[in-house]
Amino acid sequence: MYVLPPNAPANLYEAFAFIGSIRQPGLDDIRLMMLLEAAGKTMYDALAEDAPNEEARRLLLESGCDEYLHAERMAQIVGLLTNEPCSVPAPAENPYLVDWQKPRLTVELLEKLAAAEDNGGALYECWAQSCANAEAAGLMRLCGREETTHSERMRKIIGCLK
Repeated sequence: MYVLPPNAPANLYEAFAFIGSIRQPGLDDIRLMMLLEAAGKTMYDALAEDAPNEEARRLLLESGCDEYLHAERMAQIVGLLTNEPCSVPAPAENPYLVDWQKPRLTVELLEKLAAAEDNGGALYECWAQSCANAEAAGLMRLCGREETTHSERMRKIIGCLK
């Protein structure tokens, strides 16, 4: 099992709330974001199982793939900042997926996810502005732009459910 950083929130939902409050991340915050992004892939993939049609399923799976890419970028940033390799743990090793239960795919959930993805875009930009490593800042900005795309996808899926 991947060991959570000291003082990290104990569960996935608390961790999402916590990470949204960080304006100038340290290494532990970046590692935490790596775990959250990796958990995001698992969540989107699970939600895709309940998609009402192939388009919604495709959009959820695309977002899941992007979330894992974000996790890999966070691992890459840790490596850039520490000069030590860092890798994304497998779902079975992610402490935020222990006892996690798939939520129901609802309009309300998708609206919350759309807002969270928008906030993620702004958060990554904030982090990039505070990051002295230009390559790491660039990776953060790339993730941020993609978070906005995820928000747009969630809104398209909402249209499929109404």
